[in-house]
Amino acid sequence: MQAMTEQLKADLERLRQTASARLTDASDAASVDELRSTLLGRNGELTTLLKQLGDVPVAERPSIGQLANAVRGEVETAISRRLDELRGADLDRRLADESIDMSAPGRSVRVGHLHPLMMVERDLREIFHAFGFEIYEGPEIETEAMNFEALNIPPDHPARDLWDTLYVAEPGSVEQGLPRPAEDGTILRTHTSPVQVRAMLDLRPPIRIITPGRCFRYEAVDASHNFEFFQVEGLVVDRSTSLADLKGMLEQFARAMYGDGTRTRFRPGYYPFTEPSVAFDVNCLVCGGSGCPACSRTGWMTILGAGMVHPHVLRAGNIDPDEHQGYAFGMGLDRMTVLRYGIPDLRLLMGADLRFLEQFPMGA
Repeated sequence: MQAMTEQLKADLERLRQTASARLTDASDAASVDELRSTLLGRNGELTTLLKQLGDVPVAERPSIGQLANAVRGEVETAISRRLDELRGADLDRRLADESIDMSAPGRSVRVGHLHPLMMVERDLREIFHAFGFEIYEGPEIETEAMNFEALNIPPDHPARDLWDTLYVAEPGSVEQGLPRPAEDGTILRTHTSPVQVRAMLDLRPPIRIITPGRCFRYEAVDASHNFEFFQVEGLVVDRSTSLADLKGMLEQFARAMYGDGTRTRFRPGYYPFTEPSVAFDVNCLVCGGSGCPACSRTGWMTILGAGMVHPHVLRAGNIDPDEHQGYAFGMGLDRMTVLRYGIPDLRLLMGADLRFLEQFPMGA
């Protein structure tokens, strides 16, 4: 029995002496936690030794228990100290790796910007807002009645051929292999003009709005045409609105858009929904008016069409043409954009080519 007691004391002393060295060899917190389990866990070395206390004489047990408690306390303290050392070293290493040199030049951050179409639309909105116009938007899917008839373009009107319309298919006709236009006359709008009628039905004079939006036509895609494009139209309805008001407003708009030196002119034109109708030109933005291929040697470029709102359109908007009159104008936002930036091919606007789009960084 005495030999058992001495052996147990020797084993406890050995555990005390070797624990420190084993902790020093542990290179990370996980290794220390594993060693804690090996030494002090439920099946650890110290626990195994204490199970031998039953073979020790009763008189010797208090001293062995005291020694075991001392060994446990020293090992636990050593483990805590080693964990603190490792965590401190890890923090120092992370601080060194993640340090920032505040004197170094900053890294450039790539940010997006507005598409050139949206840049021009934003500028148009700001210009017309200064004239008291508000934004009014309508649906891109329209009816033939609103897109044509309400704008004085009945089915047998020759001008109907000017619009290559995209019709929405009758439900189920595509699945049957015989697609046909919807019987209710649903189409993709060919211009934003029907929004003017919607505005007159919704608002009461005086009305002063612009209607930016996307339009669709069945056209071959080339450098100057697309089946999907943007328009901005304007409408003013009041009791004493005149063609002189329209001319003065458009002249101010052209100078705000293209510069104070911009020259303008009115020419007779034709649109079914205005009477009289005019084409509005500015001096060529390429040659300055001297004549070049871009302006067909005329020195002028047409940027929009306009005119006094036809009485039939006023009636379609539930406005009495004997009491109110108005003017309207419309421009292709795509054309305004290519003219403003000298873009040679309209298709570039819809191409999603970053080499092209990154040339317009000011549209933040």
